[in-house]
Amino acid sequence: MGGLAAVVLAAGAGTRMGAPKALLRLGGRSFVRRAIALAEAAGAAPIVAVAGAVPLPPAELGSARAVVNTDWPKGQMSSLQVGLAAIAGAAPDGVLVLTVDRPHVAPATVVALAEAHRGDPSAIWQPALAGRRGHPILYPGDLIAALRELASDEGPRAWLRSPAIAGRRHELAVDDPAIVENIDTPGDLRRLTGDPAIRPAAR
Repeated sequence: MGGLAAVVLAAGAGTRMGAPKALLRLGGRSFVRRAIALAEAAGAAPIVAVAGAVPLPPAELGSARAVVNTDWPKGQMSSLQVGLAAIAGAAPDGVLVLTVDRPHVAPATVVALAEAHRGDPSAIWQPALAGRRGHPILYPGDLIAALRELASDEGPRAWLRSPAIAGRRHELAVDDPAIVENIDTPGDLRRLTGDPAIRPAAR
């Protein structure tokens, strides 16, 4: 029991992209595999990848286990709650939450987040670039129950700003522009890769 777990949010349909982002490829790996690799680099276990609009092929999972959010159209919060329920038995002292929207985050960023968590496991750790907060985000284990109780069709932003929680948010300065760069559209993907094609991973 204890240690760092991870939840990878990979359930969306990628409406603006024109294809589910989880199965798009960058540098020979799918977006979901890249997110899982970040969790692995941080030393997280267990790792849960939350599927929804499309199944996640076993070949893309690495050391992660896939779970399905049947309510994925409600948004990422519902997927996060499915993932948190799946890791509950491990009773982690922290959970790293990653999305497939930022497949180019540097491994050094998640390693630094994990190190910061070890230094202060009671804090919510979030990377920041020039004072601008980004993702992934690392929650302490004692807040998992509260996250699971939030409305599943809303995000955690208001909760994170609440007086009871805001004081626990800590910024970790990083030199990683990817933490604030969502890859949501074909144009975003072209800027990232220089390749005009959208190529999903084989299912």
